[in-house]
This record gives sequence, structure tokens and C-alpha cells, in this order.
Amino acid sequence: MFISVVIPAYDEEKYLPACLQALWEQAYPADRYEVIVVDKASTDATAEIARRLGARVIHEPVKGIARARQAGFEAARGEIIASTDADTVVPPSWLAHIAAHFARDPGLGGLCGPVYWPDGRPHERLLMKYPVTWALALSNRMGRSWWVGSNFAVRTHVFWQVDGFRGFDPGGLLGDDLYLSAQVDRVARVLFDPDLVAYTSARRVREGYLNYLRRMAVSATRVALFQQPALPTPDIR
Repeated sequence: MFISVVIPAYDEEKYLPACLQALWEQAYPADRYEVIVVDKASTDATAEIARRLGARVIHEPVKGIARARQAGFEAARGEIIASTDADTVVPPSWLAHIAAHFARDPGLGGLCGPVYWPDGRPHERLLMKYPVTWALALSNRMGRSWWVGSNFAVRTHVFWQVDGFRGFDPGGLLGDDLYLSAQVDRVARVLFDPDLVAYTSARRVREGYLNYLRRMAVSATRVALFQQPALPTPDIR
């Protein structure tokens, strides 16, 4: 099956090359997937780097990650859309793993896995590898799946069935992933696979560890339980 990989990016010239290199080294036929980078009005060489490294570039002039993901998903040609972030590196088996799940289960609407912080401090790496991963797995078991924007995939017709991110407040810079996972979980089966791992940067905790955890917890509650916009997140490069 053909897979579209969507990557929102704002001033990501530092991280994007490693992300794209990992995607072009996938153990999956090169003619069976595409990579789309959505440039959110970057002020650096993000778009130029993306083109040079073989990605399709979509320009989204309005800031906000939900708007960027929506633009990328709308441009996607695949029957499956996989989402990751510009500061994320996926293993070579990532796309093949995704394709195998959807091929094996025609009723599967969404798929997600854990995200690890390889560049975090020891306690941060442990936090993501265990408590956060357990929380994602538990939400899936309870039928209220949460997934992380840097590591999920959705069947394209299911994405359109729930109207994508259109119901998400564009002022919310965080929580679009939680919003979509909640919508998909209402109409189709979502699977959490602990072996579908992605490795992303721990740079977000630079805003302050306690502030980061507080914002994540409050945003998850607002989006997943009350369908309210998440708290805004600062741009950290």
C-alpha cells in the first residue's frame, strides 16, 4: 500500500536532515511512499533543505501545527498517512511495520507507538520510556486512545470521515494529535504497538521541566476529555 508521511516544520534546518535521511533509509519500497514537509512560514532554510533531500514541500502561511498537519494530510496521496515531526528519527522498519498492521487488519483505523527521548537526561529518558508509554498503552486499552504527533498513522478515508483537524481550534499549538486520536477512536479501531518506536528530541523541556509537564497534563485533559483547545506551546528551536 502507498503511504504518505507528513512532517510539519517551522525553522527546522538543524533537525530536518536527520529526520529525512532516516525516512529515505526505510526497508520499504521507495515507490510505495512519499514524504511531505509542510513549511509553516519558516525564516530559515527549512523548505530548501526539504526539497534538496527529496521531500514534497507544502507551504502553510498561518502558524499552528494543526493547520500544518491539515495541509499536509490534504495533500497526501497515500491510502495510509503517517505522521512524524522534523526533530524525530524513525528506525528503518517504521514504514514496513505500519504497512503490515494495516494490511493485516482492514478494520484498523489508526496505529500509534511510543516516543523516546534519546538526547534527554537519564530521568527524562526513563519518564518517556515507562510512565508516558504506559499511559499511551492504557488509554488505548480503555478505548480513549492518545497518540503523539511524531509517531502515528491513520487510514486516509478514516481521517476524512472524522473531518481531520478541522474541528480543532487553530489557536491551539499543542493537542492536535490528541484531538485527532480521540476522533478516530470513536469511529474505528486504534492499535497501540509498543514496538512501533520513534526517537524525538527532548528540547521541549527547555521551557522548564515542571512547566512542560504541567502544560502537557492540562492540555491532554482539555483536549481528550473536554474537547477544548490545548494550552499554547512556545516555539523552541
